[in-house]
Amino acid sequence: SFSSLEEKYVERDLIRAEHAIDEEVKRLQQIATDWGEWDTTYDFVQSRDPKYISSNLALSTFQALQITSLIIQDLNGSVIVGRGLGERKDHLTGVPTELSNAVMQISISPQVKRSGILEWNNSAWVFAQNPILTTHQGGPSRGTITVLNPLDQDKLSDISDQLLQNVTARILTPEERSQGYPDLSGSQVTGDTILSNRILSDVHGSPFLLLQVQSVRDLYESGLLTRDYLFFSLLLLVVCFMGVAITLINLIVIAPLSELNAELAQIGKTGLLSGRLKTGRDDEIGDLSRSINQMLDQIEQAVEQRHATEQRLSRLIALAEEGICLVGPDFRIWFANPKLASIFGRTPGELNGMEITDLLEGEPIPVNDLLSDQSVHLELHTRKKDGSELYVRVVSAPYPLDTGQEGHLCVISDITTFKDNEKALLLSNKKLSLLGSMTRHDIVNQLTTIRGMLGLVHRKTTDEVILNLVEAAEEAADRVNKHIEFSKEYQKAGMQAPIWQNLRTCWSLAYAMTKKKGLTFTYEGGDYEIFADQLLQKVFYNLIDNSLKHGKNVFYITIHTRLQDKDLIISYEDDGEGIPENMKERVFERGVGSGTGWGLFFVREVLSLTGITITEQGTFGIGARFLITVPEGGYRPVEVLQVEEE
Repeated sequence: SFSSLEEKYVERDLIRAEHAIDEEVKRLQQIATDWGEWDTTYDFVQSRDPKYISSNLALSTFQALQITSLIIQDLNGSVIVGRGLGERKDHLTGVPTELSNAVMQISISPQVKRSGILEWNNSAWVFAQNPILTTHQGGPSRGTITVLNPLDQDKLSDISDQLLQNVTARILTPEERSQGYPDLSGSQVTGDTILSNRILSDVHGSPFLLLQVQSVRDLYESGLLTRDYLFFSLLLLVVCFMGVAITLINLIVIAPLSELNAELAQIGKTGLLSGRLKTGRDDEIGDLSRSINQMLDQIEQAVEQRHATEQRLSRLIALAEEGICLVGPDFRIWFANPKLASIFGRTPGELNGMEITDLLEGEPIPVNDLLSDQSVHLELHTRKKDGSELYVRVVSAPYPLDTGQEGHLCVISDITTFKDNEKALLLSNKKLSLLGSMTRHDIVNQLTTIRGMLGLVHRKTTDEVILNLVEAAEEAADRVNKHIEFSKEYQKAGMQAPIWQNLRTCWSLAYAMTKKKGLTFTYEGGDYEIFADQLLQKVFYNLIDNSLKHGKNVFYITIHTRLQDKDLIISYEDDGEGIPENMKERVFERGVGSGTGWGLFFVREVLSLTGITITEQGTFGIGARFLITVPEGGYRPVEVLQVEEE
């Protein structure tokens, strides 16, 4: 009956809710194991080094691990360190003594792992406790580590959202525990709702928590109504099947000079580069004098070579095809070559003494941004002397002066022609995009007409040969439509300049687009930004969509990040069927696969626009594993503000 079916569904949701609590306990057990069986924790219990607390037990750690409290105790049960999230979860506090005592009471032995549910402060807490050992599970144990999370309304709300049911829990009263709770287990059916109960035991095995799932009895009412209209729906379904099928198909398928001046300036002040010391002595002083004379010979030769080098450099600057100038500490031009004067329609004499900001007028820019203590690359819009527009590229770098002060050497290039070509190219791209959009629109309209005609032929004839030809034509029309949809997406690749994008955010948004229930998505590793095409989120979505479509039963998707040989490696793994060995490279080819054959091809093409590569290195039968390699300079860490407690 419908009532039995409803009770069965609610009982199933109750089991799933209990399973969700068990999964949380297992997750805490894994965290306790990872931290407890770690050489750093093992050494901390003995050394009590405060650096362990500041480095590992920060606010970000608790937020990333999604835990509320962490307690480390020695073999005597004394608390070494206990930290937990505050009420608003935006700062860390100490762990109450009562909670520490409750944890100490559940510990059988510092050698035994324990996990489950415990009662503290009239509330339920899930916990996991692990002995503190070395990374290789060596001993002896030096204590225990316990991680806890409250089984509060927030956790129950998460379970309710996951099950799409109202899940509640409360602690059994002393009377219910003493009476054996005869009326609490099982299911209860009322007018509009059905309630299923289950008693959960605490870590000591005693009845402790009443878990309830309440569901609205819409199945019973909808079942009666469905029964009445089933016959008429079947008749209508038969008549409208072909039209609805065609309509659904149409809707669904579419990155110096050396410090020699001070020594040279001091030698230059004496003016004795040609002078020599007396060397008439045959003792150590004479040897020292001769050594000094040899040094003076070398210095004199070096000065002569320097003068010759400066003359060649001056000629080179004068003949250079780029504008070059030397800017003093007063931000005025001390020297400019003829090419720079030619670029701005001026003479070198006009440029000498002019402030660099006056020369680059037209686009306001702070002088400290132009002439900083590091190399600067800028593109500016300015004007020539006659007022005509001018686009220039400015490269500025610190340059030590003979006076001991620091100036700047600027190389200025005329990029006006490049900018004009860039504007023309953007206009051409816009026109091509418009033409492609109009062409796709016209083709889709014609495909719609062809499909309609084929549908009429399909209904008007019973000739088997003609029907086979019509079906082949319909399949060809579908393939053409898929080609058009792919060209629409592929056209966007490279149309906009690449930007820095937060890796964790892009993955999270791509996962949210799938709207797949029962799928567990995990991001592990550091936070980075990568320089990629603006379709990066679409790339990540295609990877997840590929797993869901072709991986068969996929329940877990995990993202790992790590650094390897100055490259950032992004590892994408699922627990699906995986990819056969002979298809690991071919899956990135256009048209290969059981779907459209364009998803992974699109992924590789978009990533390659900024030098990012992707390969598949999973094991068939275990799951797919895609490795995305971002080269050096294409990624940067995200600065995370950490709040530290005094």
